Amino acid sequence: MVIEPLHDPDAWRPFVAALLRSAPPGVRETEFVGTLSPGGFGGSTVHDGDRQLSGLDLDRGDRPMDALRPLAKLTDGREVAIRVVARSAGDGLVSVVAAAPQVTFGMGNPVLEALLLVPGADPEPFRRTPVHHDGVAVSPDADAAAVTALVRELLPDAQPASPAALAEAESRLGAALPDDVRALYLAADSGELILPPRDKNRFYGLQIVGLEDAAARAYLEPKARYLSWTHGATEVVGPDPHGRVQALASSPAWFVVGDDWGGNLYVVDLAPGPRGTVGQVLFVDHELSSGAQWVAPSLTELLLRRPADIAGQGPEGGLLVRVGRRTGVTLAAVRPETEVLYVRGGPVDLAPLAGHSRIRTLATSSDAVTDLSAVTGLPALEFLELDVAGWQQLLRAGRVPPTLLAAGLRGHADWQATVEVVNGLLTLRGQPVLDVTEIPVSSP
Repeated sequence: MVIEPLHDPDAWRPFVAALLRSAPPGVRETEFVGTLSPGGFGGSTVHDGDRQLSGLDLDRGDRPMDALRPLAKLTDGREVAIRVVARSAGDGLVSVVAAAPQVTFGMGNPVLEALLLVPGADPEPFRRTPVHHDGVAVSPDADAAAVTALVRELLPDAQPASPAALAEAESRLGAALPDDVRALYLAADSGELILPPRDKNRFYGLQIVGLEDAAARAYLEPKARYLSWTHGATEVVGPDPHGRVQALASSPAWFVVGDDWGGNLYVVDLAPGPRGTVGQVLFVDHELSSGAQWVAPSLTELLLRRPADIAGQGPEGGLLVRVGRRTGVTLAAVRPETEVLYVRGGPVDLAPLAGHSRIRTLATSSDAVTDLSAVTGLPALEFLELDVAGWQQLLRAGRVPPTLLAAGLRGHADWQATVEVVNGLLTLRGQPVLDVTEIPVSSP
């Protein structure tokens, strides 16, 4: 039988030995839990199951992380979750879980961070689609001729996009671009549009994103923005107090026209809010996982008037509520519009929330609520984050909410119990269970 390189006990022996050499004196067993991939590796270590004895003494022996480096090369392009137990006798046990579409790995404990219970589902903010508002039009100050003149002045040698390429872009978008945006591309399909005089307090300019630049446009895809369900499910998009931008995490009606040389994008919005304008320019911050900020009524006004400020997104308000001793907030702070609820400390009785029609995300723990089964009284709940003990309770009682699209895990937990909970939830929804490979490592 051919053994996969990552499953060869000899490949793990140096790491097991390095863990032992780096453990404090007298430790009988050291456990490392983390992730491994071609792009990096990391995790956490506990000695003799005592969380007070976590970490490694890097002044003793080899650096264990250095021993992970060659193992990362054996992952065959995958990400894997690993648990390595090194015993004082010199032997060890390695558990490897290969990446799967239904499971998201984290760097902490539990390393199995979230699981998708409904394949292909996105968190609610990323499922929203823009609505049409009657009477919304292009800004009266949009001026295609002015944009053409400016671009040709600043980029006289630029190569314009062809009318055919522009038509193809509009076909993919499913809508016609405003005339001033068309003018930009018919004058230059790429180039650095830097506006003189340079003024750090006003709009500086942009780097034109070409019509065929698929990479920049792919960033607006929902999964590219929220990365994992744990992050996406806790995003809220506050309503624009000016009514110009719809409360969308992302939108198929946003068309990228430029970037700011720092990973942030300028997009024209073809489906504005009731008080917006068709073709208004929004700023998509790459450090934010959702939403966009209003910049100008049109591309023309962005380039010619050079606004000094970017209008922020609307406030979270009651959309997100954090209940607990540290925040000093009680359940009374929950409003009809609340979408995301954190409950820490406690215990808190969730029964008064029964029937709440908007709470879609709840992050709590088994010791923070009086009765976990109350979560089944939240009809819109699609993401629940719990500790392993909490999930065990719900699985035993048959009270896992049927509305869940995804589940999250938090807190320190036994590896085997974590795997059993994950597999229990996946089995409940008819999903493939984790493929766990156990690799005994004998002493030299």
